[in-house]
Amino acid sequence: MQAGGGAVSGANDLYLLAVNLTRRCNLGCAHCYLDAATLRDGDADELGTAELRALLDDLAARSPQTMVVLTGGEPLLRADLEDLVAHGRSRGLAMVVGTNGLGLSDRRVSSLVAAGAMGVGISVDSLDPGRHDRFRGLPGAWARTMDGIEACKRHGLPFQIHFSVTQANADEVPSMIDFARAAGARVLNVFFLVCTGRGESMSDIAPETYERVLGELVAAQATSRDLLIRARCAPHFKRVAYQRDQASSLTRAAGYEGGGCLAGIHYARIAPDGGVTACPYIPEPQGNIRDAGFWTIWDHAPQFQALRAPALHGKCGACEFRLLCGGCRARPLALGGGLMDTDPWCVHAPDGSAVIEPLRDQPGAVAWSEAAQARLERVPPFLRKMVRKRAEDHVRGLGEDLVTPEHLATLSARRFGAEPPGPRAPQPSLPWSEQARDRLAAMPAFLQPGVRAVAEDVARAEGRLEVNVKLLDRLQAEEAPGRSLPWTAGADALIAAFVATKPPQARAFVAPALEGAAEQAARKRRTGRVDEAEAQAAIAQLSGGVEWDEDALARVLAAPDFNRAGIKKAAEFNARREGLTRITSGDLTRYRNRAMMRAVQRMKSFGMRELSFDAYGIARERVPRLKDNPEADQRFATIRRFVAAREHPGELLGKDLLDRMKAELRDNPRAPTRPDGAGAGIAVDGED
Repeated sequence: MQAGGGAVSGANDLYLLAVNLTRRCNLGCAHCYLDAATLRDGDADELGTAELRALLDDLAARSPQTMVVLTGGEPLLRADLEDLVAHGRSRGLAMVVGTNGLGLSDRRVSSLVAAGAMGVGISVDSLDPGRHDRFRGLPGAWARTMDGIEACKRHGLPFQIHFSVTQANADEVPSMIDFARAAGARVLNVFFLVCTGRGESMSDIAPETYERVLGELVAAQATSRDLLIRARCAPHFKRVAYQRDQASSLTRAAGYEGGGCLAGIHYARIAPDGGVTACPYIPEPQGNIRDAGFWTIWDHAPQFQALRAPALHGKCGACEFRLLCGGCRARPLALGGGLMDTDPWCVHAPDGSAVIEPLRDQPGAVAWSEAAQARLERVPPFLRKMVRKRAEDHVRGLGEDLVTPEHLATLSARRFGAEPPGPRAPQPSLPWSEQARDRLAAMPAFLQPGVRAVAEDVARAEGRLEVNVKLLDRLQAEEAPGRSLPWTAGADALIAAFVATKPPQARAFVAPALEGAAEQAARKRRTGRVDEAEAQAAIAQLSGGVEWDEDALARVLAAPDFNRAGIKKAAEFNARREGLTRITSGDLTRYRNRAMMRAVQRMKSFGMRELSFDAYGIARERVPRLKDNPEADQRFATIRRFVAAREHPGELLGKDLLDRMKAELRDNPRAPTRPDGAGAGIAVDGED
């Protein structure tokens, strides 16, 4: 047994309180920790309106910064929901609602907005309607939830998407990120199942899948400018974020107090009968608000005290990440162990290094104006320390010594990595090629936002990493879509099913793209009609058709903007041709090496004996698609500038591959002999 865990001793400010208003529900979800009863069976001992109002009064009197989540069961089945939202708002509390979305009609959304709800969290567990409906236990649930999302958008009610990841749907995480962004969600919360309630009968996510998905989420958040992506009930998320980037803003090392497991430290849950627990998956109540005030339980419950100064056992107690992560405390308990036992779902092996400390408040030379301090007090408590550090670092970097509201406004504008407001146009959330940006800039100003949104929706739906001129040309050509070949019923059904999984904003553009690709495939086969084979080929082409290992995808994302999309597209093409279902880093290296050796063979056919940029000039004269192609010329110029700017360009390929390429060129019987033996251009390895 070793001391130390996921919290700083004594840090027990309440950031988030979940209130399960009822066990009643209009669904029968396979994973529900409440084992929610049917619609007609409510608990006789549910807290009444007056009791819940008194709870909110008590909460606001001491901690008005606490966010209150009204959930269930299904909270929309409570007729007093709006009354409770309005009462909490009148006391200064942030009130949000967690729902399955089935009851979010226009009238109900309007009433929630009028009551002062700050937002709703809506559960979507698959982009496959059938899979979602089976998971939720009700046919048609997916379609009704989508209607609820649209109602929120119509009435301006902010919403988050809540996705419960399991072994069965873990492959949908990248698609769910795209969906949440395209649908207009502010946040995507990915919840990791802990086997309690009806969830006890389910197969939990495998530890290896758990780790892989966490890596995908951290990588996605690192590049996301318009969507917050968070893992919930998964403290390992903070370890993975730190391992990827020690300066990550997602960990307590950077001052983010929402990190690790918050159970009993900054979070609690109140059951429908008033019982208070540290989290939904630690079911033993530590008291009941009908018998003692909430704050009495919060301050003195032995389990809460233990969670705030945990003495972790085994691997968790010896881990260097125990103050940033601390492991899930509910999972060992659910599997028959103790609250402080090792989290069995963690694959990390402690390396014996020093414990990584959370950020501490440090007095410095930077002062805060009264107005800036007042604004800081409105920041959610779990973000406050991080915001303070960022503001003070920013001010020191400017050579100043006073934080003002203007500094905070600048940092707020950069929340997703965007530039601060100013004369410069905001950067798109996907990279655009230079030619595509020029094309967009030439359009009438009132059209540009819509064209940008549509192009990026389609690019994401097709698995692209950038918007280029070819995509814009295709979208323009598809303004009046139409089929020119007959289609079988089976092909129609495949396209319709695929399009149904896409967000409403993209459906009108994804369908024509699929139809065009399918008809192109049919013409190549000279079948005279589009059948299931052509439809499947089009779907595979537009969706990538393969999955990516985290490290392989990270390599692609780290590539320069000008060739990132091309690398991804070429790798997916090669993988499909080889019958692979997943691309690894080794596959990516193999494809790269093969492509470079093909390029060397082409250079040999030009009579060259050295690696030189002269190859493009020769190719431009001999390859028809490169003649009179200004986009190709500009892309080549970009590549040449990129290579020339590096001190050692050969590092881009690695010594082994570079030596193979040089040797192949030197052994070129077609090359003329030059008396000086000198190359005519810039050697790519930087030796000349």
